[in-house]
Amino acid sequence: MKNFISPERSSVHMLYFSYGSFLDSETLRRHCPRARFVSRAILPNFEVQFNFMSSTYGGGVTGVEPAPGRMARGVVYGVPPEEMEHLDTVEGVPEGIYYRQRVLVVDEGGNLLEAQTYRTTDPKGRFKPTKRYLALMVKGAKEHGLDPEYVEELEKIPTLE
Repeated sequence: MKNFISPERSSVHMLYFSYGSFLDSETLRRHCPRARFVSRAILPNFEVQFNFMSSTYGGGVTGVEPAPGRMARGVVYGVPPEEMEHLDTVEGVPEGIYYRQRVLVVDEGGNLLEAQTYRTTDPKGRFKPTKRYLALMVKGAKEHGLDPEYVEELEKIPTLE
């Protein structure tokens, strides 16, 4: 690891690690119009799981869960604090669906970044996502140039339709 970069030392207000539908910047900017891409990143010793059944999407949506030796792939965005608070509402934090957690991710330059991410409050079994939800993840992964093998893995995930 090269450096540790905390939000206070970065040029953005808050760093947000995204791994699900908000990989797609167009989808994120509907809620956070001033969000800006910072870097591709990984969250070591976690994995992305479809561990919550969403009434909004009608299928499984993602959370990150501890998984020794694995890594959750995603991107880091810079998001103004007031937009991050709005994202709390979008993610169902007031209802207890998700909670925001501070995590250390590794950016593509090998730096440790202190970022916020959302975790499922009460993860359940593995659910199948809808084609619509998975398409947002794939679109965002391609948009940001995530590992092509990871994109292939996403594309092979069985969906409800």
